[in-house]
Amino acid sequence: MNKKEDFHPFNLDELEKWMEDYYLDPLSSYLDQITFRIDLYDTEAEIIVEALLTGCVSKDVTVSLKENTVIIKAVKIDETDPIRCGQPCMRKVKLPFSVIKNRVSANFSNEILEIFINKKEAGPGCDRDISIN
Repeated sequence: MNKKEDFHPFNLDELEKWMEDYYLDPLSSYLDQITFRIDLYDTEAEIIVEALLTGCVSKDVTVSLKENTVIIKAVKIDETDPIRCGQPCMRKVKLPFSVIKNRVSANFSNEILEIFINKKEAGPGCDRDISIN
């Protein structure tokens, strides 16, 4: 059988390898520096995607899901740098499983966006935007 067919969304070994690959990828580090930093956490009940959105307010942040990707868009307000003021930025976090089938919620507080992807509760099973609390 193909290894991809054997993959279970929450196989701990596969998830750890994916997270290790994500953090060791030089592009991830580069994007952390030029857009905004993203950290990933795995708990027993959920996967947490955390984004440090310095200079952003909640009304200028959007989160959407498409197949196995979490898309974060934000507009940074940097009054000290008029060239970059109001410049939109975006990051995509591609996961090793479909996120549209899971319940997903998001919170934004103190310039930190937290996206919670529940491992046990099902979502509507479609590409969608996530409301931010």
